[in-house]
Amino acid sequence: MMNAYNEADWGVSTDGDLFSPSFDHRDSLGQFNPFQDYDETTPSSSSFAAATATADTTTRASTPDLPTTTTTNTNDASNVYMKIHVDDPQKQSAAVQGSFISYLITTETNLETFASKRSRSVRRRYQDFVWLHDSLSLENPACIVPPLPEKHRLSYINGDRFSDAFLERRRLGLQWFLDRIACHPSLQRSQCTRIFLESPDFKNDKRAIQATHVPKPPSILDTLGDVLMNAFTKVKKPDQRFIDMQEYVDKLEDNIRNIELLYARISKRQTSLQHDYLSFAWSIREISAMESSIDMPLRQFAETTETYSKYLKDMTSTEDILFLNDLHELLAYCQAVKDVLQRRDESQIDFEELSVYLQRTLAEREKHPEKSAELEPKIRELEAEVAKTSDITNEFSEQMTEEFEIFQKSKATELKQGMLAYADSHIDFYTKGVALWESILPVLENIQLDDDDNNNNSNSTEEDDA
Repeated sequence: MMNAYNEADWGVSTDGDLFSPSFDHRDSLGQFNPFQDYDETTPSSSSFAAATATADTTTRASTPDLPTTTTTNTNDASNVYMKIHVDDPQKQSAAVQGSFISYLITTETNLETFASKRSRSVRRRYQDFVWLHDSLSLENPACIVPPLPEKHRLSYINGDRFSDAFLERRRLGLQWFLDRIACHPSLQRSQCTRIFLESPDFKNDKRAIQATHVPKPPSILDTLGDVLMNAFTKVKKPDQRFIDMQEYVDKLEDNIRNIELLYARISKRQTSLQHDYLSFAWSIREISAMESSIDMPLRQFAETTETYSKYLKDMTSTEDILFLNDLHELLAYCQAVKDVLQRRDESQIDFEELSVYLQRTLAEREKHPEKSAELEPKIRELEAEVAKTSDITNEFSEQMTEEFEIFQKSKATELKQGMLAYADSHIDFYTKGVALWESILPVLENIQLDDDDNNNNSNSTEEDDA
């Protein structure tokens, strides 16, 4: 059958508690400027320096420092909009918990669940995002709750979790997390989301929400235990819709991982080439020390090569932040989809196994009429539970269909923006490169060679004789 979808930590919170798509990612460069760490070496020639500066400023104007990433979710039918900024990471300290990073979260929305339509800002740390994720997951088991950026990445383990590059990757991941929530019709309206985005008393409001999460009483499924259910049970009558979804996500994951591997090779070659350009520039400088007559032009050529190497490094850094990071987050999003598909299957398995158990009990009553009085309460309980799980499974299935459509839209938007960011970084690099090499041409053309001096002297003598 044709695949229908081929087209297309545990931690400590701020208060110390323990607890286990219209958006352009290219705009996110406003907070992280890969150019600022470099001490640009300008050539000695004033005209050449002016030309190089012109090349740099002209090309950077094509990718200006734009505002922090913004997500706008608009529902045309009800004119609902939601804009969220993740901005201004700041290092803070706590007596018991040590240092941590907090982020400024600014929200604009006209959702009726929020207190005001005016822009509001709060500061939240990573563990507060964890609370929001876990609360939404508990509250909406049939929803694809967006994943958070990984906490324990290598840079975090190595103690570099306060570097600019790491903080920008983390900020982008948290931005994508909130972007997906803002685009989700159920998650955006959750009280957990509202408290996270606007509460000035987050600690107490969070505890009030947690107090409302009353554990469900045990059902007949819990009493049956492992006698009836086990982890290896499979759906007896699978729904082709969800088979197609699973196959689609598996193929998407494979393709994204393949892109990651290929990009890793490209990035490695770019890094190697960047180092080669630096070595090349060093060798040119060595020659300039030997050739006093053309020392200045050669040094300017070496400086041009070094600047070009920095442009190449900038491009690779930008790609890693906006493109490769996007791929990582998409892979995590795919896993979140698979987790919800698995929960939907488990719901259907519950229904199928309970139905089988009910049929066995009915058969036992038919076979042993003397046990009717004993079995009747059990049969009524099973019939009620079968009807209940049937409703749950049907609702879960319908919700999963809607959730997958939301995922498809978000995925398409994020892939588009990742590719655009990749293309923009290359356009910026090559535009600056062309301007840079053009600026050195007059310097090279003005080099006076000995043959040129002899020819000029010869021409002067002939003119005097005439």
